Amino acid sequence: MKERTGIFILIVLYAVGTVALMLKDLRPVVLPLSSYTLLVSFIILMGSFRWKGSVVGVSVLVFALGFAAEWIGVHRGWLFGNYEYGSNLGPKISGVPIIIGINWAMLALVSGTAAASWVKNRWLQVLVAALLMTGLDYFMEPVAIENGYWFWKDGKIPWYNYVCWFLVSVLAQSIHGVMTKPKANNTSWVLFILLILFFVIQFIL
Repeated sequence: MKERTGIFILIVLYAVGTVALMLKDLRPVVLPLSSYTLLVSFIILMGSFRWKGSVVGVSVLVFALGFAAEWIGVHRGWLFGNYEYGSNLGPKISGVPIIIGINWAMLALVSGTAAASWVKNRWLQVLVAALLMTGLDYFMEPVAIENGYWFWKDGKIPWYNYVCWFLVSVLAQSIHGVMTKPKANNTSWVLFILLILFFVIQFIL
């Protein structure tokens, strides 16, 4: 029952969010709520794994990794390119929204568990999961700019953004592969699909 409730909440959140963002009058209302949607998604996902110690440990480490990578990107431009975050992703620490670290942890879990369902070799799982994360970033980037999540200072998304995303994702998935072996459950699959649909639909439209 709890799993079904969580899945229902996720479907409603992303369905309403997707439709609302298509309506110009609702965009200013919905966009500032983006960080809350990601936070609720992460909480529901973690609950589906019953907050196992290994999953929590992976999430903490990937949060730190992702946040550090984004800090370097924002302040040094060495990773991803020259960009800065807007106001629609909530509170920031030193220019980086807190929810971004949580987003890295969430993407690592759903991509890692999906890859583990398709591939048996541990290191091949890491590569497949990192490619999934990078593929999602490809669709995410123009949508994020349109939604005011972040902005490229020269107005263009550099090609090495995706290279760096892949390399950081490999590190995140390596942590995931070493520390835990959570199997994909219904919640992780639903969230994985919802995230893809959310960004692909906006990317196309």
